[in-house]
Amino acid sequence: MLDEIIRIILLIAITSIYAYFDVFNKREIPNIFAYASIAIALIAAVVLGGDPYYILLLAAGIAVFGYLIYEKGFLGGGDVFEFVVITLLLPLQPIPFFINVQQLGLPFILSVFIASGYASIIIILIYYIVFAKKTEIERNFRIERIRILKAVSLIIAYLLLIGLIYYILKISILGIILLIIIAVLSALIMIFEKLINYRMVKELEPTSIKIEDMIAINLMPQSELDYFKKHSKHFGRLATREMLNEIKEIKKKLPVYRNAAPLSAFILIGVILSLFFGNIILLII
Repeated sequence: MLDEIIRIILLIAITSIYAYFDVFNKREIPNIFAYASIAIALIAAVVLGGDPYYILLLAAGIAVFGYLIYEKGFLGGGDVFEFVVITLLLPLQPIPFFINVQQLGLPFILSVFIASGYASIIIILIYYIVFAKKTEIERNFRIERIRILKAVSLIIAYLLLIGLIYYILKISILGIILLIIIAVLSALIMIFEKLINYRMVKELEPTSIKIEDMIAINLMPQSELDYFKKHSKHFGRLATREMLNEIKEIKKKLPVYRNAAPLSAFILIGVILSLFFGNIILLII
């Protein structure tokens, strides 16, 4: 019991520091802190009870999975470190503080993924549609009818799925409410996806782009995308040293995710929600 309390204290402290840097340090996690957090988590994994071989194997799996996503440009390097730290500190989902529901030995990181995603959808929708400043790059934004049709189709599909799940599993009213909320939020994200992306980016010349910046290639016209690919064999979503060296002489601007939401803040929310309520999927069923 004491070991688990120490793990949870370390977990909340370290993820809070990650969130602080992500929010107040321009989305940059200092390397020295990232490495130190891994070292602390490794010591905890070995010293604070549990099966260290299972913990290290699970953390290694998360590291490999995270690195593959990082290489594709959908995750920052600091985020991969944080996911590994969480796995090392708390490999299994404990009984939640507020609800006495068995968690079936599921990995804690799975609960964090789900809860973080749920929180991020809500916060991103509110912030980027209501509060975020209008950017120059969104000047041509229009809500396409096809997106509205797809969103309506998605809600209908969700409602049919919810009905089927209720018929088979007899899920609770809370579960139905959570699924309906997910359906509505997913539909709104589908409608406003481009606007949200526009408000996350800044247009920068290659000399102003940093290593590990994320390029919004999904917002680039095909002609510009082809132009940069012609001049850089390493051109992609993730800005690498090789790519930046190849395009440094180009004067054209690129859309870069400099106003992106701080993922570590969502991860912290996911950690807290998972500690309080456990795996959200188990709440639904």
